[in-house]
Amino acid sequence: MTPDARISAPPRRSRRPHVLAAALLATPLAAAPTLAQDLPPVPRNRTLITQGWDLYNQVPSPQNLSPYNGVLLHQRNVLHYTVNEALFYTNHITNELIPWQAERLQVSPDFREFTITLRDGVRWSDGQPLTAEDVVFTFDTLKANAPGMVMSAPIREWVESAVAVDPRTVRIRLTKPGPRWAQDTLATGQTTRFIVLPKHIWQGRDVREFGFLDIAQGWPVGTGPYRVVRSDANGIVFDRRDRWWAVDAGLVREMPAPLRAIYRPSTVEALPQLFAAGEIDMGRALTVGNLEAARARNPRIQSWNTQGPVWGITAGCTHRLAFNNQAAPFDRAPVRQGIAAVVDRAQIAELAWEGSAPEARAPFASFPGVQAYVRQIEPMIREATGSPDRARADRLFQEAGMSRGPDNRWRLPDGQPWQVSIIAQQGDPIAPVLARQMQQAGIDTVFRPLQDTPYFDALAGGTYGAAVFVHCGSLYDPWQTLEHFHSKYAPPAGQRAGNLRAITRYANPELDRILDRMEASAPSATDPAYMEMVRDATRIVLRDVPQVTLTEEVHPITFNTQYWTGWPSAADPYVAPFVPWEGFALIVHRLRPRQ
Repeated sequence: MTPDARISAPPRRSRRPHVLAAALLATPLAAAPTLAQDLPPVPRNRTLITQGWDLYNQVPSPQNLSPYNGVLLHQRNVLHYTVNEALFYTNHITNELIPWQAERLQVSPDFREFTITLRDGVRWSDGQPLTAEDVVFTFDTLKANAPGMVMSAPIREWVESAVAVDPRTVRIRLTKPGPRWAQDTLATGQTTRFIVLPKHIWQGRDVREFGFLDIAQGWPVGTGPYRVVRSDANGIVFDRRDRWWAVDAGLVREMPAPLRAIYRPSTVEALPQLFAAGEIDMGRALTVGNLEAARARNPRIQSWNTQGPVWGITAGCTHRLAFNNQAAPFDRAPVRQGIAAVVDRAQIAELAWEGSAPEARAPFASFPGVQAYVRQIEPMIREATGSPDRARADRLFQEAGMSRGPDNRWRLPDGQPWQVSIIAQQGDPIAPVLARQMQQAGIDTVFRPLQDTPYFDALAGGTYGAAVFVHCGSLYDPWQTLEHFHSKYAPPAGQRAGNLRAITRYANPELDRILDRMEASAPSATDPAYMEMVRDATRIVLRDVPQVTLTEEVHPITFNTQYWTGWPSAADPYVAPFVPWEGFALIVHRLRPRQ
């Protein structure tokens, strides 16, 4: 965008991304790698092909299928609905807990003790029973290797002890009350993925180095209905096992319909072509422009909704303009409040997202469980966030000691020019619109698109001033995102932040006290005392503006029905549709071949 470009009333929805997408889709598609050559043939209409979720041109670390070593990408890309299963799943549409390897969860009144009863008949793929000893071994292994393994640090923080009471019963004692601990750690399957390890295979090994892959021995061993038959840089191939404990135990009626599943990685550039050509059945959500262009070529492609502009569904995240609250001048509330008064969310929703993502005023997603709270404080949220108000912004900047220079741009209290640099990931559509809005308010603003490595380094290291980033976690309780403003996440300047969801480095003792009480309380939208804490914490965050919430992240989730039907949708919302979430196994179980 040129410096003299003007943004006035939101224009009609631009078709340019569709033109670009159509041009991209017109590019000839390279032949798919023969990932299953030398394996027994399986028809395409009995083969489920996935791109996974993360974007690669080759499989990263194809010899490491451990759920806890490395970066966990295989677990969230493909292992979670093929080889591995969870103790519990969560239907994030209804916030329903779905027992799976376990059949029951009991919680003590003080939220310190949790008793898990395993389902009778759960067996590993090598025929051995899954027992309480496996669960205890997994907790002990993670605690003993913290923080060197995925999930090990929070397990060490929270779990005091895990004991096998009998072969099917595990008693877990926490270090502190944790009303949400079991759901967030054992069942949410989003950022935390507790995968029970088979003790009879892992015991005595160097668990930090064990890759858990030996196809001749049947490794990785899991309780899921598929086994790995090939894993290399081109892809990972899974074939359906002959027997699965869930059928034998009566938990499900029959084996999943796909006889084979293939993980075929893809770059973002190739993904639309793969969907349009029917070369993959599922994968990362396409952008709206690419989705609509791909549907024009392949009408079998579906998203959550049947028409746009809002094709997708919330992923429990919002988009935000985050401030580094330790960096001047963003360490002063009037400066942050003044920028918030400049932001035009409606314009961002229209120009950045073509109307495909709704406005958001607080860091809460539109899942029903969260909205049960939000509806009760909606008037307060709207009053606190207001509408774009340049006059108010001017007053706030003046209160912060700023003044306009001869060029009509705002200057810092010492008279130096105020220059704001907004960092964003490459391709981010929000930052250009935000920068223009701030320029029009007299703030000398530029946006800097960064590759992922320097971008995340800046967020974690606190070397940024303002950044466009998602804010995730809002699944069933406002505390899940409000707690990211606790001062425990604000390390001293120069030190790295340990939680990328909590990057604002904001600190407020008053808010800390409220959040601590919320953490120790069972969340309930019908509990007046808890609702008061939600209201008070939200009021403080919206008042002090450690960040500006802009729009809701809505993924145009993409499925190809050319070969498989039964995908969830707004018309059949039986479970949340996100490929990288643990509950996606429930979707694979319901797929049916079109022919």
